[in-house]
Amino acid sequence: MSVSSAKSVWLGRAESFINPQEFKIFSGEDDTVSYLLNQYMDAVIYFTYDNDVMRLELTNDKYEENILPQASLDRVGVEGKWQFSDDEEKQKFNRLLKRAERSKNYETEGIWFRSFSQCCGYQECCLIFQLRMVAKHDNEVLYCALLYNDTEMQHSFKSISDNEAKFRMAAEQANIYAWEYDIATHEMRPCTRCMRDLGLPPVVENYPDPVFEKGIFPRDYEDMYRNWHERLAQGEAQIQGVIPLTPDRIPFHVRYITEFDKDGKPVKAYGSATLAVDNEKESQLREIISSLTMKYTTVLKVNLDSGETEVLNVGRDSSVQVQNLYYENKTFSFEDIKEDYLENYVFDADVPKMNELFSLASIKNILDKEQDFTHSYRIVRKQKTVYMQCRLFSMSDQKSAIIAIRNVDDVMKLKMETEEKLKLDIQNFSDNMDVNNAVINNMGDNMSDVVYILEHIIDGKESLNAEDVDSLRMNFALMEELARDIKKASELKSVKEKAEPETFDLYDIYKYVKAFAEPIAEKKNIELYADENISSLKYSEVVGNMLYVKRILYNVVHNALKYSPEGTEIHCSAEAKAHGGRINCKVKISDEGIGISQEFQNNMFDAYTQENRQVDPWANGQGLGLYVAKQLLEKIGGTIAVYSAVDLGTIVTVTMSFDIA
Repeated sequence: MSVSSAKSVWLGRAESFINPQEFKIFSGEDDTVSYLLNQYMDAVIYFTYDNDVMRLELTNDKYEENILPQASLDRVGVEGKWQFSDDEEKQKFNRLLKRAERSKNYETEGIWFRSFSQCCGYQECCLIFQLRMVAKHDNEVLYCALLYNDTEMQHSFKSISDNEAKFRMAAEQANIYAWEYDIATHEMRPCTRCMRDLGLPPVVENYPDPVFEKGIFPRDYEDMYRNWHERLAQGEAQIQGVIPLTPDRIPFHVRYITEFDKDGKPVKAYGSATLAVDNEKESQLREIISSLTMKYTTVLKVNLDSGETEVLNVGRDSSVQVQNLYYENKTFSFEDIKEDYLENYVFDADVPKMNELFSLASIKNILDKEQDFTHSYRIVRKQKTVYMQCRLFSMSDQKSAIIAIRNVDDVMKLKMETEEKLKLDIQNFSDNMDVNNAVINNMGDNMSDVVYILEHIIDGKESLNAEDVDSLRMNFALMEELARDIKKASELKSVKEKAEPETFDLYDIYKYVKAFAEPIAEKKNIELYADENISSLKYSEVVGNMLYVKRILYNVVHNALKYSPEGTEIHCSAEAKAHGGRINCKVKISDEGIGISQEFQNNMFDAYTQENRQVDPWANGQGLGLYVAKQLLEKIGGTIAVYSAVDLGTIVTVTMSFDIA
């Protein structure tokens, strides 16, 4: 390796190197590495750069052999003689150094320099720098760079680019869009003007699908344009017509010329498009007709005596045959076009009626009686049924008629959906009102239970002790809460599919249900085990419908109390687990009551049904407990499971899931 004229100060700064091995390479301590660096590596330089002056600290032989002679740089860099071709290249080089200093990895950039030699004078060269920071001392940075002379390649690119620009300019002057279409692969290769103005890539696969899907060409002309490509594949030598090729519907003369192989098979088609300005009057007339009939995809003018038909306007739902005739500006026989339309487009069940209505004789007869006639029918497009509407107008001369056809699919389907939704809404409203009434009645049952407890507390007593007063206060609080819930439920128009969310604490609900159950259990001499210190329920603030959750748990616990005899036990347990931003809650209530017979279990979730096996006179409900619980669980996305055996007891498990507040 060669070193600059002055000994490098970095040889005394081993501690400044990021990698100790890098210092060994720089200092030449490792003879094997030095040999490889000079013989097999490309041009390598170690340099510093400060105040626009680059100083080479170390170079390898390939730098001296390859970079300096090819770039005609006389002692470039050794004495700070490097010159950037312009300020932009200088700034680019500064940014490259900063990137390398930040990343401490290799960063790559091509930089143009301007050099001077006695034999060649001023020249410009492009050097590719692949550099990284290897050492830092105070504010000084030592960089290592691999250099490649890319000047020749860049000049080649520039030559190609210049030729492309000339071709593009010529196309601009000719005002022509051109493209090549491969019939077998469906690949289209557009000219540079197509790529610039229409945003097309160098190769468009599956042409013409992408230009319609992206809205480059108006979708009204999709079927007709595809038909052109089918005709090219069948060997048609030339096709031309006036077509709008932009969303602004600017008309172009579009031409295709087909290329055949030696066997006469079509292989390629060459397309071109020029602005249709040679017949300005015709373009204006068509634009006026299109504006007047913009609601109608197809507008035909039919001579009622001869059947000669002219196409005044076409759209996306027009038949391919009508589109082609429109752009080729041809007239045709009405019977021929009707036959094609009925056979290939009209829904089979609608063909007889359409065939009857749209003969020339029938049209005359209709327009003699009515000035304006409308008929709806269906067509099949791309394996989908679409609703259309056909309208007849009589011309002032009475010899011709206008047939205007438009797509009414959205309107018809919306109408049918609205009618169907109305039927479902009526049914859902009725169902919801039934559930809502059941919820209110169910709360009324609970209210009666509280009244029973209150009466039991004061029955036969002339005075009350402190314990009685506390019980009264607690039960009055329960009654007040039930009254609020009944009022809230009664204000609802129906039990909604998605109940209005609110924030509440699962632990508070659990404690409240326990407070509701304890007085009843005490009066019935039932042991109620419901631990308040359930750690998994604490701090479980969730978003949901508090009224529904409270009602579900009330009903399950209330059923256990109703159907359990004295001296038995009821166990309540609950757990909650957080997962993915939600809390999953499981509540289990088990009792030693009379149980539910196997026969009745099939009907236990029906409204207003009871097995008539009450234990106590006070437990005369309406058979709504499990019904309301299940209905409300379905609204909030929960489940209920019941396991029961006669005279052994019942286990009810309720699962619910809520968003964490």
